[in-house]
Amino acid sequence: MIAVSSEGISSVTTSDASVPLSSNALKANWDMYWSDENVEKHPDGPSVALRELLEEHRWLLPKGRCLLAGCGNGHDAVFLAKRGVPCVAIDFCSAAIEKAQKISEEAGISSFGNLTFAVQDFFTFQPTMRFTVAYERGLFSAIHWSQRQKWAENYAQMIVPQGTLIVILYPLIQRSQPPPYRVTMAECEHYLKRYFVLVRADPNCRCIEGQEGNEILSVWKRL
Repeated sequence: MIAVSSEGISSVTTSDASVPLSSNALKANWDMYWSDENVEKHPDGPSVALRELLEEHRWLLPKGRCLLAGCGNGHDAVFLAKRGVPCVAIDFCSAAIEKAQKISEEAGISSFGNLTFAVQDFFTFQPTMRFTVAYERGLFSAIHWSQRQKWAENYAQMIVPQGTLIVILYPLIQRSQPPPYRVTMAECEHYLKRYFVLVRADPNCRCIEGQEGNEILSVWKRL
């Protein structure tokens, strides 16, 4: 496990040189993905790496609201809300939000009153208040490399100073036609290092069966 920022990274080579999909084409792709009732390959529960971080390593999140960008089916949002974390979970795919709302209702999360789902594009989302914590698994890989500088800038604007950003990088190995795009720790640090300091990176984090070695959990602190 890496405790501090990796050294010796002087340059970054993007892992994909393709042309980004148009906004409409990208939305169509993800709407099709989330509308498929046979999407069992997506984790049927919260991220194993996130659970390991909070439950086994007992990582303490700063108190305050948490943004979950690209929340998908909402399992991670439900997990955090049950732990008492006020969450705002967004995804630009309405089919994903519909699944997330259904899952939260089945989990009885409405009784907690601290979880909001919204159909929002991360790049145009304008929250009324900044967040103390932000979390994502896979948004960085879902966007084209040409959008990643804006991705980092948005997080910097949305997270309070000394706030926490948790990024689970996935996939590290390209197994299908992108998106998602293969990503690396060096790429992520290249974009975030201007605004955040890396405080934890775990390339051996727990993953769902069959994905071992294909994820890195990273925790960043806003400067």
